Amino acid sequence: MADININGFVGANNVNERFYRKSGVVEPRVILNADVDLSGRLVERKGKTLFVTLAGAHSLWAGNSCMLCAAAGVLYRISQGAAVNVGTITGPMYPLSYFESDDKVYISNPYWQGIFDPTANSVTSWGVPQPPGPMLLAGSGNLPAGTYRITMTNVVSGELSGNGPISTITLAAEGGIQVLNRPTGAVVWATDSDEGIFFRVGVTSQIVDIPTTEPLPSFMCSPPPYMENLCYAFGRAWGSVENVLYYSEPFKLGWFKLAGNKFTFDSKITVVAKVTSGLFVGMKEKTVFLAGTEPDKMELSDAGAGSIMGTLAYCNNLPDLGSVLGTPEKGFVDVPVWLTVEGIVAGNVSGKLFNLTKNKIKMGIPSRGASLYRNLEGVFQYLASFTTGATG
Repeated sequence: MADININGFVGANNVNERFYRKSGVVEPRVILNADVDLSGRLVERKGKTLFVTLAGAHSLWAGNSCMLCAAAGVLYRISQGAAVNVGTITGPMYPLSYFESDDKVYISNPYWQGIFDPTANSVTSWGVPQPPGPMLLAGSGNLPAGTYRITMTNVVSGELSGNGPISTITLAAEGGIQVLNRPTGAVVWATDSDEGIFFRVGVTSQIVDIPTTEPLPSFMCSPPPYMENLCYAFGRAWGSVENVLYYSEPFKLGWFKLAGNKFTFDSKITVVAKVTSGLFVGMKEKTVFLAGTEPDKMELSDAGAGSIMGTLAYCNNLPDLGSVLGTPEKGFVDVPVWLTVEGIVAGNVSGKLFNLTKNKIKMGIPSRGASLYRNLEGVFQYLASFTTGATG
């Protein structure tokens, strides 16, 4: 048998039957417990030390401020090799979605949501609930005769809620308006006589005059719905509920106008990935691109194959892609990478998908997976894990 001259290895390839190239480079069909480094050498994967034992743990996430995961209805912070209980998660076990903004971590799934404060090591509500509609009674005051509309907002830790239901009262003569059911701390807002803009009256149950200096900024806003596929982009919080992509008011991540601030798609959303020029929105059957940074100016175009939920990670230092990512700098930063039905892809700023495994790796198509991006002793890696799906 003739000697085989092996000069180096490249990544696994289970599509092409060829194993050995004339150049002396080997393409193994399967590589287990080893990595191929940039010089073409096979390097044995080192084992890992188990630091935390946590039965049923899921939804591991790490950002600039902390590392979190969930298990048995509890949110844990992973710190110094220990899991610290920081809050309760209600509802059935379901993967969590996260994003980080202004040193806070926003968390949600279809049954629960919250905001984790790494400094206080505690979880608070995401958004402030609205108060009830005001119960009104005519009283004494300086308001001219006319029809008035009244609403209220709550305030929690300095954060204003959206307005509650609106009530209407007509004064037949000059007078005032009494609010009979104002919750403690709630702010009253009112329109001028026969007008439509709500102005701040104050933390009071008596309306005797209406200053027209401060309009209601959170009109028709609600707390966010329970969402998946969270994303922070262009100063807004984004997330999906089935086939609807919702977004918050700019820089007000607890204010959602659910009736209008949304995009509706043909099927359940599986991925929401940001680049500097827009958003990729994946579904089971296809992935589309919303080009633009202002929702009312975004333009929709097809981007590629269907996307697999849970497999998105943002990666740095993607090698040897040339101009594919559409940006001039080297060592591309925060590139979205995820699994589609056609393989692992990277999204670029032009709204296109670059298939990183095309003609190299054939894998099953799962309904959901998990992924992470890591720097392992100077080697940057994207890791994806999923149960076996139908091979395609």
